Amino acid sequence: MASIQRIVSPLTNEVSYRAQVRVKGRSSQSATFPNKKEAQAWAASIETAIREGRHFPHAAAKRTSFDALAADYVKTVLVEFDETERAIRERHLAWWSKQFSGRSLAEITSDVVATARDVCAAETFTRGKQKFDKKTGEVVSVPKEYKRSGATANRYIATLSHAMSFAVKERRLIDRNPVADIKRKKESSGRTRFLSDDERERLLDACKQATWKPLYTLVLLAITTGARRGELISLAWADVDLKAGRAHVRETKNGEQRVLPLAGKALEALRVLKLNDSARSEYVFPNASGLPGYFEYFDAHWHAALDAASIENFRFHDLRHTTASMLAAQGCSLLEIADVLGHKTLAMVKRYAHLVVDHKAKVIERMVAVKGL
Repeated sequence: MASIQRIVSPLTNEVSYRAQVRVKGRSSQSATFPNKKEAQAWAASIETAIREGRHFPHAAAKRTSFDALAADYVKTVLVEFDETERAIRERHLAWWSKQFSGRSLAEITSDVVATARDVCAAETFTRGKQKFDKKTGEVVSVPKEYKRSGATANRYIATLSHAMSFAVKERRLIDRNPVADIKRKKESSGRTRFLSDDERERLLDACKQATWKPLYTLVLLAITTGARRGELISLAWADVDLKAGRAHVRETKNGEQRVLPLAGKALEALRVLKLNDSARSEYVFPNASGLPGYFEYFDAHWHAALDAASIENFRFHDLRHTTASMLAAQGCSLLEIADVLGHKTLAMVKRYAHLVVDHKAKVIERMVAVKGL
């Protein structure tokens, strides 16, 4: 039989609920939860498991290592994800495996996870490789060192939580996810760098002069559709309808397919690109080397265009912010901006709220002037 006890912290006055389950012939078990509903749900699940003979506290968890769980999770769960997301989560799991080396699932408590979380957030990493002088062999430059952002650390935690939830719900290896009570790291409000009208024109002019000619079309598409780099660079001609002015993106970051409207100079540039595609390539932006596939690594041409346009502190992803800023200036709502950018919720577009408010303020100012209010 289960009992729920209300607990008030003498230091913080925070309220929690301790659930304890006692079944005849079995030892009691307890756990603490932030609200009564969760405590009751946990108690009910434990009672049911005990009655059905499925509940053996800690036995399976002691026999199963985290590495074994991770391997099972990769084979069973990650196969349903796209290649990019699968690679990211596998990298996260490999990192957690190093932290939990030699530990069984029973040993991975909330305290252990919290300690590893702090290590993850504080850890530094580098990008690129050392460069050497070909003649002297001396080191010319070293990779820049970076610290993980709060958002990145939280993605690592999210992967671990999903794996542990799999252990609870699918494999019945542990009774409760130890990541559930772990506090996430603070995330920044997000970068909002976007191009001014003058910068936009300078960049497009520079792209027209690029040695890789499709760069102009790619950047123009990014500005006018708000699509992500990966969504655009992997476009196949089979998914582009030049007559209707539509492009079908089959794989997106949030897993949902979407359609990109094509209009204006971007549509014209695509038609020219198609007309000049004498090789009849499968992809809109084929590999410049002639190898199969699309031209994923065009960064050298992109950075050359930025230098030619004298634009600093700007990434390709910031073209999405440029799209959002232009939409906001035209009076689009946050909901409309989220729809164009392919976000499921408004959370990611709140950074543009002040731009929308500025437009609304101008509309109201005109209204009160006309009405004499």
